[in-house]
Amino acid sequence: MFKISSSKLHKILPAAVKAARQYCSVRHTLLLYVVLFNCFSTAAQLAMPDSVCLGATKHYNVDYNPSTCSTYTWRIDGVNQTGSVTNEIDITWNNSGTYLLEVQESNSNACQGPSRSGLVFVSAPVATAYSNSPVCEGSPINLRAETLTEGVFLWTGPNGFSSAAQNPVINSATQADAGIYTLVVSTKCNCCYSEPSTITVFVNNCFLSDLSILNTVNNEHPFIGNNVVFTVKASNNGPDNATGVKIYDYLPDGYTYVSSTKTAGTYDTQTGEWTIGNTSPGESETLTITATVNPTGTYVTTAIIDGIEEDSNVENNVSSNTTYPTDFFIPDGFSPNGDNINDLFVIRGIGNYPDNKILIYNRWGNKVFEASPYQNKWDGKSMFGVQVGGNELPTGTYFYLLNLGDGSEVIKGTVYLNR
Repeated sequence: MFKISSSKLHKILPAAVKAARQYCSVRHTLLLYVVLFNCFSTAAQLAMPDSVCLGATKHYNVDYNPSTCSTYTWRIDGVNQTGSVTNEIDITWNNSGTYLLEVQESNSNACQGPSRSGLVFVSAPVATAYSNSPVCEGSPINLRAETLTEGVFLWTGPNGFSSAAQNPVINSATQADAGIYTLVVSTKCNCCYSEPSTITVFVNNCFLSDLSILNTVNNEHPFIGNNVVFTVKASNNGPDNATGVKIYDYLPDGYTYVSSTKTAGTYDTQTGEWTIGNTSPGESETLTITATVNPTGTYVTTAIIDGIEEDSNVENNVSSNTTYPTDFFIPDGFSPNGDNINDLFVIRGIGNYPDNKILIYNRWGNKVFEASPYQNKWDGKSMFGVQVGGNELPTGTYFYLLNLGDGSEVIKGTVYLNR
């Protein structure tokens, strides 16, 4: 084998190339191989082998001063490429893998030079996003990406989040930080980008409180037209503070609102919303509502308590009660004069209390009538003692004590007897 010194090479190569293109011989072909091989390069002077991003188009060329009578055949893995017959070609790499890129020159006499080749590596960076989701409010969110040598990372996410760190950290998570985070990875030159990788981060309120509600009424069997008092007790049974506490207790149409009192917060009589705000473990607040019982309507009241924190026991968040109003009315007078109009002291609804008992006294405290049960039959006559002019009682005001026999308080009142 012979060698050509570098000091003489630049003088003899042009002549060798010219001779090789005019004549086809083994010796001249060998010289052509030496010259063309040393000229094999790519655009931007990248030496082979070449690394290409998937989907990218690259420019390749050989022989900076090609002969006008030469043609070139380009091959990828032995398959001829139709994109060019000159000394340069643009190739779009649409599939990942390792490819052998070849080029071969032919002169006008169909004399072929040797095939020159180089490897092309086609790939794209892969982004894979990870996190420590779910997390509690106030805890860190740890985002993590697979390592890529000399890779460039770009994270984006909710609440305006953006980071170029491979493994960024959000130190104290809030509800605004919950959502979808996207990772894109590129090569160091920012010329090759991965497909986006996404991950959803959940931020939970991990504080616990057991809110409870109790809704009671002072009389489950009220008289229509009378008042009842509802007592609503809201409690925080712990173990943590409760925030944003609200109670919903709207009066149905069976009642008419009269008044209310509360130990904390505000109560909206139109919406029935009682806003307390924050409560400590073990703390209770009370709302009382006074209402008149209407003749018709719904008599079920329901109180519902709610807060921001997760409730460890939702079964005690609702409390309801029902009243059973009675159409009960005691008149303030009657006229037992024999005209068959209002001749009897009639208490409407007394039949609903079969264990009732009534005592009636005159203005001197003498008992004039007694019945157990009372059946609306008093006609203004005395049952006791001797009365002047018979047992008919005179016109006047009489006092009664009515025990309904249901455990309720004795009803005291007056009735005017008019002859």
